[in-house]
Amino acid sequence: MPNRFELNYFLKTALIIIGFNLIAVTLFAQEVHPTLKIKTDGAITDFFIENSKVVLSTDAGTLETYDIKTGKQTNFVQLPPMKDFMGDDVPTKIYSIDKVSDKLLVVTQGNHGFRNVSILENGKQEEIFNAKRDKLMIKKARWIDHNTILLGLISNDLILFDVAQKQIICELSISPYTFSDFSLTEDKRFVFTADESGIVHKIKVSSCEIKQEFTGINVDNIYQVVTNNGIVISAGQDRRVGVYNTITGDDYFLQKDFLVYSVGLNADGSIGAYSATEDNKISIFNTVSRVESCVFSGHESVVTKMVFFDDHTFISAGDDQYLMIWKIE
Repeated sequence: MPNRFELNYFLKTALIIIGFNLIAVTLFAQEVHPTLKIKTDGAITDFFIENSKVVLSTDAGTLETYDIKTGKQTNFVQLPPMKDFMGDDVPTKIYSIDKVSDKLLVVTQGNHGFRNVSILENGKQEEIFNAKRDKLMIKKARWIDHNTILLGLISNDLILFDVAQKQIICELSISPYTFSDFSLTEDKRFVFTADESGIVHKIKVSSCEIKQEFTGINVDNIYQVVTNNGIVISAGQDRRVGVYNTITGDDYFLQKDFLVYSVGLNADGSIGAYSATEDNKISIFNTVSRVESCVFSGHESVVTKMVFFDDHTFISAGDDQYLMIWKIE
């Protein structure tokens, strides 16, 4: 039977070997370059996938649609300009877009920093919120169903709104901290929110009721949060990639050497992505084994959004005019 000295020696040796293996996995992860690099008319602010196309918005007030396989532009809409404080025409910055059927939900810049919310359908524009009248600092808006939208305000308030009846269904002030992001579950019954506190909240959409708080993984401002299939991933100013398993409770974080600005998840939550390097590289990893499989290299600006089209196709945008499409082998 081995003595205490031999057991300590074996344990230390095992830990060293494991450490070297983890370092090797990170160092020798395959580096991948974009299959397509698409230049748009302005800095990309938001995008979503619709069938085999990606629909994006820019700070130049454009709505642009591209084929994911070819990169060919299939649609282009320029919103009317707005007046700045000097009375001059300037592009209408778009902050958030989402679509249900033929109804495109758009959040745009308004006067004095407030936001407008409109629905574009069949060439017509219906105003839902007016910056001058309503004075709301709306950062993100998403459809819940054909008549209901969810708004996330910089003040960290959520508003569930009936666009047909033009009335608030419910609203919630989450906390005194500044709002960062939210992500809806697939069935849209729940939404996960993130803010500068580092706490992730799970909220029931229909009643605007906080059901659960996730603490201790991120300890500073969370820039972004994404959920799929019971897995939640967060991007933190604390240089942490937070991974929460809301089914098993097996939560952990990956400590990185740079601010984590953006994260993504595939449909079943088994593959995660994050950007956490000074040169804007994106890492792809297994959320169960935590092993990194490849690194995407090509962005020249801070990565602001990333989405898996499927397990082999990945789409990302930075704080510039370039949309990138990548292949995962």
